[in-house]
Amino acid sequence: MSRIEKAFRAVLSKGDGAFIAYVCTGDPDPHFTIEQAVRLSDAGADILELGIPFSDPVADGPVIQGAMNRALSGGFATEHIFHVLRSVRRRGVSKPIVIMTYYNPILQYGPDRFCKAAADSGADGLLVVDLPPEESAELDGLAISHGLDVIRLVAPSTSSKRLEHILSGASGFVYAVSVAGTTGARSELPSSAEELVKRVVSMTKLPVALGFGISTPEHVRAALSMGAAGVVEGSGLIAAYSSALPQRPDALDSIERHAREMKRATLRGTVTRQSAQR
Repeated sequence: MSRIEKAFRAVLSKGDGAFIAYVCTGDPDPHFTIEQAVRLSDAGADILELGIPFSDPVADGPVIQGAMNRALSGGFATEHIFHVLRSVRRRGVSKPIVIMTYYNPILQYGPDRFCKAAADSGADGLLVVDLPPEESAELDGLAISHGLDVIRLVAPSTSSKRLEHILSGASGFVYAVSVAGTTGARSELPSSAEELVKRVVSMTKLPVALGFGISTPEHVRAALSMGAAGVVEGSGLIAAYSSALPQRPDALDSIERHAREMKRATLRGTVTRQSAQR
């Protein structure tokens, strides 16, 4: 059983949900990312997602695009994510860590070299945003051979036939996108999100985490009540600290407070589930 599977099993066995926290690596520099990851782990995040900045992030909204631009302007290179991973592990963080990236950085680095470096540095899973499953067999095989879970994205527009194909190659958990479009905070979750969660839950034993648009405790409770096993937050976390920069202590305190509020919303007694995932 992978570390990701164990993390979900631990929270679900208590009737809770998982809080997955996205971090844009290198925003504004790798050292801040390391401190941020440690704070998020201390605040109760069950899984960390380290995003690799990319110059053309078509799936991301303005908040994450801004974070990526800051990182790239500061000289971020793909190699830096492995330094961050090793440093976070040395700091005692044992939570599962997923690398979330576009395919181009992997291609430029070398797919096998990338997967090996990720695993050797302490990563547990890989999520490639823009690589269709029909074209991912080689990378999937490399990831699996190095002990990485292959995380898949599914959307409300995904047909049942295609969903079945996507799920057949997934491991760890399934990332359900709440809306069509890009990442970013929204006022409320659409009904299509609930329909998607129920559809995916009925087709797989893997935990389903809902992302895109998650930014408040109310969103967390709504997602879990739909039957999701967890939530993923990115833009809300970035917004929580970016306004406090360059005052780093204030920025880190802000993100830790926000993460604690979000994690608290996943705990048993704060939400009524329509279905339970085990």
